[in-house]
Amino acid sequence: MIHIQVLDSPDLLSIGHYTLNLPRVFIGSSIHNNIPIEDTTLDLYVGVIKHMANSLTFVCAQPFKLNEKRIEGIVKLNKNDIIEVQNLKFKIVDFDENKHNDHEDYYQYLEDIKHKDPKKYQLIQALEQHYIKLTGQYDNDLLDE
Repeated sequence: MIHIQVLDSPDLLSIGHYTLNLPRVFIGSSIHNNIPIEDTTLDLYVGVIKHMANSLTFVCAQPFKLNEKRIEGIVKLNKNDIIEVQNLKFKIVDFDENKHNDHEDYYQYLEDIKHKDPKKYQLIQALEQHYIKLTGQYDNDLLDE
């Protein structure tokens, strides 16, 4: 669970609280984002908030402000952090701090089935390769970033 509050936006209807039970929350002007902001000056995809195990990160391709400090790239977030990017300002109100690492379980599962059920292992590997080809990127962070 990630609880976000949009504090300021050119799209007044987007201002408010959002509680999402997703590992990744996409923000931008595209209707395909989890938090769509109706603003033609805003990029289709501004950034993504990623929830992994017991931490939260924000990934953005352009410079942004975190608690009024200029940042570039990926940053770890804490509760009550305020992010400003383009004409958007939002706050991380709360998020679950799960101490369990799902990605470690996933990789352990792959190692187990590699020997027990090689066909299933090959299928999972083929699906991952297909995903990479479809998206044009290696999204290693599906589970751990």
